[in-house]
Amino acid sequence: MKQQPLISVLVPAYNHEKFIRKTLDSILEDDYSNKELIILNDGSTDNTEQEIEAWLKDNKGNIPVIYKYQKNCGISKTRNSLIEKSNGAFLVFISSDDYLLQEGIRKRFNYLADNPEKLAVFSDCIVVDENDHIISESGLSGYYSANKENLKSDEKRKKELVTNWSVPGGTLMIKRETYNKFQYDESLLIEDLDFYLKLVSQNKLGFIDEKVSAYRVHGANTCMKDENWVKIQKDIINTYKKNLKRFSFSLQLRMLYKMAINYKPLLIYKLKKKVN
Repeated sequence: MKQQPLISVLVPAYNHEKFIRKTLDSILEDDYSNKELIILNDGSTDNTEQEIEAWLKDNKGNIPVIYKYQKNCGISKTRNSLIEKSNGAFLVFISSDDYLLQEGIRKRFNYLADNPEKLAVFSDCIVVDENDHIISESGLSGYYSANKENLKSDEKRKKELVTNWSVPGGTLMIKRETYNKFQYDESLLIEDLDFYLKLVSQNKLGFIDEKVSAYRVHGANTCMKDENWVKIQKDIINTYKKNLKRFSFSLQLRMLYKMAINYKPLLIYKLKKKVN
């Protein structure tokens, strides 16, 4: 029987002492056997380090693991570093406060195996709170109001992702070769929007209507400092501008509209700050 290809599960960890063990447990318990775990602690200031070390001790030998600590570099650089440290032919990211659902790896791998023209696939998830209570049965349609029917064809998928960016974390699987073509832009706070736009513009991004992970919503990831909010608004505008020429004229118009929508609250914020 042919051995399954190695899949690397990549965990960027930052200040999630309460959740990191469940994240790591879910990776270990996933039924896809030929996998490795790569954890990069991006300068956590809580007890995330101790929780990871304790988990590694408890599960020594159960799964191939690479664990590194680094000074805080931000999510984009951390994602790129994780990929560089990995060995798998396929790559899955899961944040240190989210967790995988059973068969979440296999479902995505099966899609990419059956659709070799695609470089990546994303899917749906459930949404949970800090106590694992389900907030929404669908991160896409229930939490982010995506039209999942539009995600099921290449052309409609482009339109949906351009006009209604609605992809929760932890649902993407990419082929290693994808990284050689589209690295994460380390200047951006919202690195995933840029990454997805590059893929979908070339019809290299697939979708399966399956729940593969749990996306966690809690106090730490719903609060945002003003300077981060400003940076994100600017990043969204610059990301659309950067990718504008990748799309058809009709989608370019939609992207220009999205840029204007994001510029308006940014302008109001700047005016209020100037008055105060």
